[in-house]
Amino acid sequence: MATKQKFNLENSGLFAPVEEKKTEKLSEKTIKTNTVQEGLPANLTRATFIVDVDILETLKDYAYTERVPIKEVVDQALREYVSKIDKQSLLRRPDKQR
Repeated sequence: MATKQKFNLENSGLFAPVEEKKTEKLSEKTIKTNTVQEGLPANLTRATFIVDVDILETLKDYAYTERVPIKEVVDQALREYVSKIDKQSLLRRPDKQR
């Protein structure tokens, strides 16, 4: 009489053995640079902001009316705002390099 063997995935032949990959630990700065700027020109970066719903709707409506991407509307608005700031009076953040 034959003995019944228990089913075992490792010995079933269904899966090829998996080799463990050695991963190199990347620094936090490297990870941020690669993911935040991926696919962008060198002078651009991605940023996330929390915005008042009414302001966002107005920006979207303006972008739609002018047939331009919202990215351009936000960039233009920020540039106009920043152009009015006296940069000489700003304090430098100690943890940031420029």
